[in-house]
Amino acid sequence: MNRRSTYASTGVVPPEGGIPAEARLRILATTDLHMQILGHDYVGDRSVGHHGLAGIATLIRTARAEAAEQGAACILLDNGDLLQGNALGDQLAQKPVTHTHPLVACVNHLHYDGLGLGNHDLDHGLPYLRAVAGALDMPLISTNLHLTDPGPLRRWAVVSCLLPAVAGHPSSRLRVGLLSVLPGRTAIWNREVLENEAEIICPLESLRSAALTLRAEGADLTVLLAHMGIAHEGEITTEEDICTLAQIDGIDAVITGHTHLRFPGEDHGPREGVDTQAGTLSDRPAAMPGFGGSDLAVLDLALVRDAQGRWTVSGHQSHLRDNSTQTLADPTVLSAARVSHIGVRRHLEEVVGHTDTALHNYFALAMPTPIDALSARAQAEVIRQGVAGTADSELPILAATAAHTAGGRGGPGHFLHIPPGAVQRRHIAGLLPYRNAVWALRLTGADLRRRLEKAAEVFAPLGSTPGPLLDPCRPPFHCDTIFGITYAIDPCRPRGRRITALSWQGAPVRPDQKFLLATNQFRAAGGGGFDRAAGDDVALRSPLPLSDALIAALATPQECPWSDTPPWRFDAAGAQAVLYTSPEALPFLQDIAHLSPTPRGMTASGFAQIAIRL
Repeated sequence: MNRRSTYASTGVVPPEGGIPAEARLRILATTDLHMQILGHDYVGDRSVGHHGLAGIATLIRTARAEAAEQGAACILLDNGDLLQGNALGDQLAQKPVTHTHPLVACVNHLHYDGLGLGNHDLDHGLPYLRAVAGALDMPLISTNLHLTDPGPLRRWAVVSCLLPAVAGHPSSRLRVGLLSVLPGRTAIWNREVLENEAEIICPLESLRSAALTLRAEGADLTVLLAHMGIAHEGEITTEEDICTLAQIDGIDAVITGHTHLRFPGEDHGPREGVDTQAGTLSDRPAAMPGFGGSDLAVLDLALVRDAQGRWTVSGHQSHLRDNSTQTLADPTVLSAARVSHIGVRRHLEEVVGHTDTALHNYFALAMPTPIDALSARAQAEVIRQGVAGTADSELPILAATAAHTAGGRGGPGHFLHIPPGAVQRRHIAGLLPYRNAVWALRLTGADLRRRLEKAAEVFAPLGSTPGPLLDPCRPPFHCDTIFGITYAIDPCRPRGRRITALSWQGAPVRPDQKFLLATNQFRAAGGGGFDRAAGDDVALRSPLPLSDALIAALATPQECPWSDTPPWRFDAAGAQAVLYTSPEALPFLQDIAHLSPTPRGMTASGFAQIAIRL
């Protein structure tokens, strides 16, 4: 049976005429909270500009009260990446999961109806994930994650809510089916966690069969929690295109996420099947509520029932509610996280080293930084110790570092600055935003060039007039700097041909030349679009914590395995571009004096604009 409906934006629910409705359903949703229970930046030890889930809780309470006044049913959902994202999440993952676990306590207190799974929810391992799922009062769902031991995790769920009596129609129960899918590349990103224990199935394939199963189990409507973003025209892969998934027979509404953007709104450009004003994907009502507790999605559906008693959607409204500094924090959520929050802050205050100079990454996408060099040196030492006495110890060791915590979608406060003096654990946490083991990969000069070209894709194509240095559609952390070689980048050239003057010890790198690359597990597995390392190319998977290696590197600053020559520079014949960075970068412009920096004011979102000459 084809159940596709014609959807339209209706304004305030209940609609002010023109759209028939026998009942109304309000869907509230969050996504990509990344353990932002209180809205605290543990690296900078400051507020993120709102109260996190504690503020979202207030928005939820208000939205539920409105639904009750309007005679609408209401359900609350989350679209994944709850469990990982900051030092609080890392610390909680090392402890037994009980009913007092702050995230568990808060989600249960807010009476979520269902939770989808995000790829980062796997980062702390399957035992922890199963323990959290077992402590929740609602189902934790992933339709395309097939575990040999799922425990309390579920492939789908049907939740029930009361449809109040409206306009002569008696009250009844509405059964809402819930489906959730992860990106297929989760199998790559989390290979170490999933290997021999789980399989990621194609989202399109798994949803087609699951949607039919939900209907057979009595679901009146089905909501898809898709932990994947809205692709641009040139990035569409049919099996994972959100518009294709939304078209699956039986899907009535979609909550998307993963890319930390907002929908509806201006974060997405025009493409077929995407209505950024009405908030539809392939004519299905849809929303993407930002990240880190920035927004609450509100999807209001007008429902009608046919002669056979089947419900369909006759109209909708999709919008996001901003979680601002003026949004009051829910006291129960504050209380649930208070003890753990204080404990984490105290732990992160511990002094673990010293630096004589300021370390920052304000210009991480314009030049190699001392922070990059520190991280690379630490990784190289881990690998040097790990391969000692093996044939791989004869290979030149290189080290790759990603531009983490370097602005982008995280905003102008999303940079790392370690002032001269004591280095605290919170600074180390900033250098290691994700749990990632250090791996050593055997690679050739040709492999190395491909990696560098992939990293250089973050730069926007530059023309005759100054434009943004970075492509806004590509996260900064997709850019790696590789130490141990030297090379130049020309953003004026086409992608795939931007790397020039690639050398090792002053001589051009040969395509068949062999190296050992220290990198992280995510990159080795193909994260960020990089080549996935074949099993035979993995020389080492180090068990040593990188945090310990960073602390050791701080204690021995003079031991550098490479020359002081920066590994890369721009070579773009004087092309001009605009770098967006933190306003706190302005006192450090001397660091990029070779780029002739000129401040050009601030953007509406708070970034400092720096004109540079490449």
